[in-house]
Order: sequence, then C-alpha cells, then structure tokens
Amino acid sequence: MLTMKHHKTIGLAVRQVNIDEVGSEAIVKIVSKHYPKRDIPHLSSGKIAELYAVVQCISDLLREDNWHLQHAQSGAPLLFENEKRSVLSISISHTIEKMAESGIAYAAVILSREVEKIGVDIVLKADLRIKRIAHRVMRDEEIETGRLAEVWACKEAMYKALGPLLDFKEDLKVDFDNKNKDLAQGLGYNWKIYCEDKIVLALGPF
Repeated sequence: MLTMKHHKTIGLAVRQVNIDEVGSEAIVKIVSKHYPKRDIPHLSSGKIAELYAVVQCISDLLREDNWHLQHAQSGAPLLFENEKRSVLSISISHTIEKMAESGIAYAAVILSREVEKIGVDIVLKADLRIKRIAHRVMRDEEIETGRLAEVWACKEAMYKALGPLLDFKEDLKVDFDNKNKDLAQGLGYNWKIYCEDKIVLALGPF
C-alpha cells in the first residue's frame, strides 16, 4: 500500500494481507522466523495475517531479511538485526477488517534513526469501538470535530511515542491544524495523519 521516507525517520510502510492468503506452511515459517518467541502455528489466521503484514513492512524498510522482533515487558516491540539489538527505534500497529467469510489485516511500521521513541497507529474508519469509547478517552472539543478515528489514531501514536505515564483524556489533546488537514499538534509536537479509503494512520512526533 504505502512505503515512504519521512522527516526524522528511515521510513514508513503500510501493508494489507487477505486472511485467506496465510494458511500455507511457508507463510507460517516466514512469520515464525521473525517472531521467534511467538508460537505462530497456534495463532488464529487473523493474527498470523497481521504479523505477516508487519513482516512485509519491516522487510521492505530494511531491504534485508536478517532481523527479528521481541517485546519488552511493557509490550513495546524491540527490533534485532543480525542477532543484535538494533539502534533503530520502531513502532508497529495492526488491525483487522473482519468480513463474513474472511477479512483483511492491515499493518503499519515506522523506523527512526533520530528519534529515541516514535509512534504509529492504524485504525479502521468504520471501527464502531471508537465511538463507544470516545467519551472515556477524548475531550468534548475533540469529539465535536467529528474526526474520531483520526483523534484516536493520534492519541495512540502519542502514547506509544511518549507514554506510558499518560492519561488518554487528561494528558493527550489533539489539535488539528486549520490550514493542513493532514497535521495535528499534541504534547508540543506535530503528528502526521494519512487518510485512505478504509484506514486512518497517524505517526510522529516530528
């Protein structure tokens, strides 16, 4: 879907994978290689599709295959290259669009060599959960913008980059740029927003 360079990063990649495509042993083997601490064969096909989309993103950005992921106790992803902890900062997000018979997994990955912590989040515009939780995690003025998916994606990106001791409603405030609908401000930084057909993507800080 999307691969690009971004200010203060070495790249951003977004990929989608049909859940029907991940049933083969070859794909399970590929995902297992890059997630050696996960029991990939016993995951659901939807979860495997999400992780396979992540693998595609990272391989596209690094342009090589000798890497793997582990996770800190906090759940934050840790990137290893050639069996050593990478100097690159990484943020990952993934979600699933469920359909009657199958579905589509989406993933976004951002890598940075200049920012110690970076955040990216990808959400489905049609995700009904966002509206249900809006009053718990968003301020009234944020809800009044009507841009709930974008607010949520920005807050998730902020939390990943600058958390964890942050409250979504009290500490994280999204101010959209009146002159540029693709920009927002929060916590003293700029955050980039991409809106495509079915998804919203937010990343930063920059």
